[in-house]
Amino acid sequence: MNVLLVKMTLMPLVIGLITLSSRKWGHRIGGMIASLPWVAGPILLFFILEQGKTFGIRSVQGILMGIVSWITFCYCYAQLSRKLHWLPTVLISYVVYVAVAWVFTFFTLDLFATYGIAISCAILALRLFPTPAAQPIQTRRLPFDLPIRMVVATLFVVAVTWLANVLGPAWSGILTPFPIITSILAIFTHYLQGSNATILILRGLLIGVLGFTTFFFLQAFLLPHFSVGASFCLALVVNLLINVVTLRLVN
Repeated sequence: MNVLLVKMTLMPLVIGLITLSSRKWGHRIGGMIASLPWVAGPILLFFILEQGKTFGIRSVQGILMGIVSWITFCYCYAQLSRKLHWLPTVLISYVVYVAVAWVFTFFTLDLFATYGIAISCAILALRLFPTPAAQPIQTRRLPFDLPIRMVVATLFVVAVTWLANVLGPAWSGILTPFPIITSILAIFTHYLQGSNATILILRGLLIGVLGFTTFFFLQAFLLPHFSVGASFCLALVVNLLINVVTLRLVN
């Protein structure tokens, strides 16, 4: 299998689907759809295809740590977007992501503790998440924004999976939930529609992070006993069920 070819074809399709879904059903639903493991799931798959199933299983702990960093990225971006333009907002949020991930490397936690921390952080972030201002969302046009999003997402995925050869399973796992789709959605929404729309789509992403986190948590137990396809499908069903329940509870 030509893994690079899969990366080059799958990622543009994914980011295109998410962008069109957001435009059709709104930022909140678009964020929820984007929270599914569209990018992090394939990255874990590429780890397994290129480095072996053992490498993939060992990276799960890092992935859960990375999810905590991802949550802080979303919260930081939402807060800063109300006062700053998209470039300083995303750069500061990236620094926060890396800083939180780096702090985690000083602690030795088991898988269950890390999962509990990730879920707790997601719930806390949803409770403290900023509320968009009560004003209409204005939209401006950017020519060829969809192809640009596709290219950027693909480059991100290729870079992260390439770094796995250098970083090993721990940091490769931490970088797996790196805010690739999140950054693209946040930056383009922030630039084209402002802070209110950005907050809405990031909150939609956070609503889906409970299922997203569980998807990867389950891989540590499913992959040793099932094929990669079966493990991913079973965990995805659980992911979708949690998303449905969470969306109803949040409403």
